[in-house]
Amino acid sequence: MNIRKSILVRVYLAFGLMVFGALAVFAKLLHLQYVDGDKWRNIADSLTIQERVVEAARGNIYSVDGSLLATSVPEYEIRFDAMSIPAEHSDVFNNKVDSLAAKLSSFFKDKSARQYLVVLKEARNKKQRYVLLKRAVSHQDLKVLKTFPLFKTFREGKRRYSSSLVAVRQNKRILPFTNLAARTIGYKNDEFRVGLEGAYGDYIEGKSGAQMMQRIAGGVWVPLNREVEVAPVDGSDIISTIDVNMQDMAQRALGKQMKISNADEGCVILMEVQTGEIRAIANFTKDKDGEYREKFNYAIAQRADPGSTFKLASYLAALDDGLVDTSTTIDIGNGTYKVPSHTIRDSHAPKKSIVTVKEAFEESSNVAITKLINTHYGSNPSK
Repeated sequence: MNIRKSILVRVYLAFGLMVFGALAVFAKLLHLQYVDGDKWRNIADSLTIQERVVEAARGNIYSVDGSLLATSVPEYEIRFDAMSIPAEHSDVFNNKVDSLAAKLSSFFKDKSARQYLVVLKEARNKKQRYVLLKRAVSHQDLKVLKTFPLFKTFREGKRRYSSSLVAVRQNKRILPFTNLAARTIGYKNDEFRVGLEGAYGDYIEGKSGAQMMQRIAGGVWVPLNREVEVAPVDGSDIISTIDVNMQDMAQRALGKQMKISNADEGCVILMEVQTGEIRAIANFTKDKDGEYREKFNYAIAQRADPGSTFKLASYLAALDDGLVDTSTTIDIGNGTYKVPSHTIRDSHAPKKSIVTVKEAFEESSNVAITKLINTHYGSNPSK
């Protein structure tokens, strides 16, 4: 009898624990549903639905003569929404999909009509809504694609069907003159801001827009709506002081002389002296293959002792004032010249004592330019 009672007690305890456990689970479900429900729903939404940035088109960069140096052109990813036509109207899809496959094959010339048909029908069977068909499609090509079967809205009987075309816009930066002033125009990416693109980025970049995106199977993010929620504002245009003709001449001249000299690097700056505006900047670096390319802006970014740069400015002043010409001679003696409290010396012994202005400049003679300026401006230093 005691054994029977003991078994019954254990059964009742086990049953009670099961009931208590079930009630606890039920209570937890209610708590999750009604107390913490909003919290977990927001977390789930943040993992599957996000607001994504829609990049604004960067402003154009023009030369001083109005030539276009840099511009943004739209490119598109072409994707296929296989379920834009509801499943119950598959006959409408089947009547037009062959024509779409043939049009895509003829237009892109990268796959046969049969291959495109397999892709489109497989997407339909798998109920896919964001199938990639082609990258880097131009705006003009997109306009043509919008006329294809299933890629345009159409009516069948009394029913109106939406387009199966999903065009994802991306902005591509191009330089119409390719390598002309390329380093000066510059570029912008996630790590660097270089040249005019970087220096005037606040004006050029514009204001990004926003679009709600949803993550679907395979980790692919697709727009919830075809239209952008917040439209981007395109960037402002800027006009540089660069003159394309002068830039072209500067680059050609620099490239020619660097090949003659077998130089490793070189630069040219062409300035309009009346205004100080820069009309051309050319920079070349010898690459590993022996070709000269614009890889670094020595004119702006290279740090160097300015020393001989001041000689050039002094020669320009004397030439501009008509005090000397390139054939004017100077006696540089043994390469030393005394001025009050100091002796000017050349870095190397001169080949001869009497030199022309042209030869003195070629040899970068400290003595020649000091003697020249002291002779002509010593009594009137402010001039």
